[in-house]
Amino acid sequence: MEPEAVEAAIHRLLAETTAMTLATSGSAGPDDALPWASTVYFAPNGYDLVFLSSPTSRHGSNLAANPACAAAVSPETASWRDIRGLQLEGRAAVVTGLAAKARAMAAYCAKFPFVEALLADPGEAARRLGKVSAHVLRPTAIRYLDNTLGFGTRWLLRLEDGRPVGPPERENTD
Repeated sequence: MEPEAVEAAIHRLLAETTAMTLATSGSAGPDDALPWASTVYFAPNGYDLVFLSSPTSRHGSNLAANPACAAAVSPETASWRDIRGLQLEGRAAVVTGLAAKARAMAAYCAKFPFVEALLADPGEAARRLGKVSAHVLRPTAIRYLDNTLGFGTRWLLRLEDGRPVGPPERENTD
């Protein structure tokens, strides 16, 4: 598989898959240091992943204390031979600034048009958005796994500031 095909497969999975499993851990105390996994809807904005979440949720609190996180993105499959997915590591934070919030919400509404309909009424929009914040997971590494090409076939794409640092590299899984 050529590097361009790997990047295209990554973008295709990000576009086609609606939810990711977000893994976080806090840093305030012994209970907060335990890993926590949450399923959240996401929308890609380039390689950045936009998701909406309550700052008071466990993963929201964890990210406020420790922005380092990981995520898994994979469509449903009936056989391990058909598993394709992404394993991401990076940092996530609440989106700040009017322009950044507008870009994040535009990406989210483009993937999930029903959200735009929910926000059509200004009063309802204020009530709903008052409970959640847009977050962005900015990956520093994305691993693309594709068992359709052989068990454990995997490539690593390193990123810096939301952009690839070189082409994807095939990982040796022996």
